[in-house]
Amino acid sequence: MSYVKVLWKNSLLTVLCCTVALFMLGPAKADAASDSAWDAALQSIGVLHDSYKALEEANKLKKQQIQVLRKQNDDRLKSVNAKVQGIDKAKIDKLKSEADQAQKKYQPLLNEYTDLGKKATDARKRKDQKAALQYDLKRNQIKASASAARAEIKSRKDALAAAKKEASAKAKVVKDTLAQVQTLKKQVTAENKKITAANSTRSASDKRYKAAVKLGNAITATAELTVMYKELGKISASLNQIYQWEKQIDSVIRTAETKLPKS
Repeated sequence: MSYVKVLWKNSLLTVLCCTVALFMLGPAKADAASDSAWDAALQSIGVLHDSYKALEEANKLKKQQIQVLRKQNDDRLKSVNAKVQGIDKAKIDKLKSEADQAQKKYQPLLNEYTDLGKKATDARKRKDQKAALQYDLKRNQIKASASAARAEIKSRKDALAAAKKEASAKAKVVKDTLAQVQTLKKQVTAENKKITAANSTRSASDKRYKAAVKLGNAITATAELTVMYKELGKISASLNQIYQWEKQIDSVIRTAETKLPKS
């Protein structure tokens, strides 16, 4: 148990004893007991105030450390994600361009081959054997060229598909590692909600504390400052936890970086 907590418990005990004394003793003695409780509270609040301010400064420093580390993590995460998107991009772009060019180059030939087949079929339906024969001859004349064109287009597209699949596999290794970052970020978000709740309680207590100070009520002021100190302690614990998670995020990103393909 901390020194501050001991002081606070002792102060509460003093206040309780003095309150009982107010009913058991005469007015003069009751006033004396009340003064004693007030003096004890005044002594406690001085120590508590110093501890509160020290913890408040420590929390500010921890917040700054978290902000610096988080910015570094966000920047490096953005960089890693950009590199993942760029895995084998030059190679894929080149293969796609070649596939597109082949398709564009041979499309007129393939269209002609297909069109002649349709015309031959239509001629047979019309019982026009002469026209069907002419279309078949023209179609068969370019059949080898059409087959070669299809084969080249397929080869280009297959090469592109294989390159994309390979790049996707390389990216997955990195993405699987980075998936841990989202889990850690969710934990940070949950911890930040605890900080928000603690700050809300602390803010309400701070208003009562300031009101008590204006009234010269050392006992109530001490009680409210104790609540504020307790909530500040919760915030401190949460900030320390968040800092540790940010350090874990940093470690995860560094691991992911090592899994990026070498240039």
